[in-house]
Amino acid sequence: MASVSAGPPFIDVCVHRSVHPAVVAAELRDGLAGGELATRQHYLSLRQARLWRDLAAAISPARDEGDGMQAYGAVNSLIGEHFDGRDVHLIGLGCADGAKERRLLEALPPGGAVSVTPVDVSLPLLQVAADALSGAGGALLRQPVLCDLTLAAADLPQMIGEAAGARVITLYGMLASIDAFPAIAAALALLRPGDLLAVSANLLADEASAMERVAAQYDNQPTREWLWSLCEDAGIDRAQAAITVGALEDPGAGAQAAIGAWLEPAVDLNLELDAGAVSLTAGQPIRLLRSARHTPAGLSSIISAAGLELLALEVSPSGEEGVALALCP
Repeated sequence: MASVSAGPPFIDVCVHRSVHPAVVAAELRDGLAGGELATRQHYLSLRQARLWRDLAAAISPARDEGDGMQAYGAVNSLIGEHFDGRDVHLIGLGCADGAKERRLLEALPPGGAVSVTPVDVSLPLLQVAADALSGAGGALLRQPVLCDLTLAAADLPQMIGEAAGARVITLYGMLASIDAFPAIAAALALLRPGDLLAVSANLLADEASAMERVAAQYDNQPTREWLWSLCEDAGIDRAQAAITVGALEDPGAGAQAAIGAWLEPAVDLNLELDAGAVSLTAGQPIRLLRSARHTPAGLSSIISAAGLELLALEVSPSGEEGVALALCP
């Protein structure tokens, strides 16, 4: 057996119906037929999770110690000062591998009881997060939750349950691929007066070359390998199609701009999927991915529209990553 990082010998995962195999399979079939895939389709398998983690480590400004991590570190310090050794329950919505949430746990001052609930749509990533978060900063790992945030918001309070202390909810990296208001709705379902929300957004820097830099983060071989993993699992050979990257005309609600990635079949394709057959037409593109970019003012407006009090908005040195900290009044 391959060795794994230290963590609990087993985890009891709460699984929501939004990630039932039949639901996921139908979503893939309908997305290919309709010309637009749901972003979660790129994170579900072991291969996809591994490729995404490699990609994030190599390219993402949010993982850069000299850039994006500075914004997260500043917000972590503010969260620690706010709670000042009191009991805390951290809920990581869309936590992926839990790297950012682990840093937050390690930044909390000693004194109070700390617990953590990881929530994600990818079981492989959720398992990695459970290992990363169990015991981090002395935290007690609570039952991880496997769900689609936009489909399970109403059920989140029951699935997560109660734990000692005020809640700090993180919504990191989600606004790139999910419209801001459905994503925030999942957090609002859990926030109580006095709780904190930390939400990050990929920003569009205020300079002429900003979109070129953003495009370069997606128009590269590691990103293509990650996107191809889903296409190949669906039965599409690389000789039968190409993946292109470019700007999107409609960036989505609350966003300033967006990059898209498309699969462009070179020949007519007839695919046999778990949920049924799908036919793709040569030259008719299918959007694989949308990655939205916000501005600091836009992120502030999203917080205000949600009825939350903005406490701080930290921006990375490059201007490409922003982290907002808000209080539920």
